[in-house]
Amino acid sequence: MMRRKMIGTLLVAAFAASPAAAVETTTVQWGPIVLPAADANGPGQVENEVAGVSGLSAFLIGLFQSVATYPVPKPCSDCYIVGIEPNLVLADGTTANFNNGTMLHHVVNVNYSRPDITCRPNLFSSQPIKLLGAAAGGNERFFASGNERTHMDIDEGYGYYVGSGDNWGLIYHLMNMSPVQKTVYFEYTFHWVPASGSGIDRTRPIWIDIDQCDDSEAVVEAGYNDLHWDWKADRSHTMVTIGGHVHDYGISIAWRNQSNGQNSCTSVAGYSAGSPFVPVGPGTGADAAHPVGTNTVTSDPIGLANYAGHISDMTTCSPHSHTNKNQTMRVHTQINRPNETDHDMGIMIGYLDEDFCITNFWCF
Repeated sequence: MMRRKMIGTLLVAAFAASPAAAVETTTVQWGPIVLPAADANGPGQVENEVAGVSGLSAFLIGLFQSVATYPVPKPCSDCYIVGIEPNLVLADGTTANFNNGTMLHHVVNVNYSRPDITCRPNLFSSQPIKLLGAAAGGNERFFASGNERTHMDIDEGYGYYVGSGDNWGLIYHLMNMSPVQKTVYFEYTFHWVPASGSGIDRTRPIWIDIDQCDDSEAVVEAGYNDLHWDWKADRSHTMVTIGGHVHDYGISIAWRNQSNGQNSCTSVAGYSAGSPFVPVGPGTGADAAHPVGTNTVTSDPIGLANYAGHISDMTTCSPHSHTNKNQTMRVHTQINRPNETDHDMGIMIGYLDEDFCITNFWCF
């Protein structure tokens, strides 16, 4: 049976730019998702399933991968989201994590009603990020989480706008390492402000990825790696808030202006003391984009012990760094692994204050 709930809406103290803009908090559950039991071949997995689509889009995507039937409601309409707290829970509400044999490998939050600025819609691909863009009129990736479940707080005075007609969806990969089937739900807490009279400035999300426009997974050799992807900025903008995602053995991921040498943000991985999943060697320390080591964390909002030593934290930044149109931005992902893998990730999600755009892609 499908379960969908919005768990309480709470008025809290205002921290937006306008004194009249009280921040509201809404927790939403999306699901259910049934994870098969692990067996002799490995974990039970639901891999790259897509939710929130119907009709032609669901049919086309279903030719390539699994499509969920549950809806993905928004926490609010005609509002600005100013904070996002992701989680994955079991049917009884308990957090689903390594301590009970579950892993949130990744989840991508998608707004099907807008185009993605770093991976423009393209029907002729089996990858959902392109296929959905053409089939559903846009596929803006506005948030994502790995198992570390980093909270994103957009800097004061800014927000991500949610329109009344926006259609949301998910793309995710979940794993079950236990020998019994499990039912899980995504549980997100959103902090938001009604748009009218808020005084909030609208930001646009940007997706930054070492495997941009593909499946976001890369082959990474044993030892030290510094993986890159470049973006020639198609608009002048200020980076308001940004954060990153790497896997176990990841050191950091950074966003750097190659044209002027300015480092916008370095998001550093965090592990508990004594973790067996810390990088096996250092970063280069060559500059701000290449820190030598990771952070040791001592607490976590959902309980540090739930991670069983796996990566549990990524730092975020509110740099307010400016990039001019046609400057080259580069992502640097530092990983130092004990062995090769074919599924490492290096992703950043940022929120831009654009200087001036007439349309989604006609900007100065």
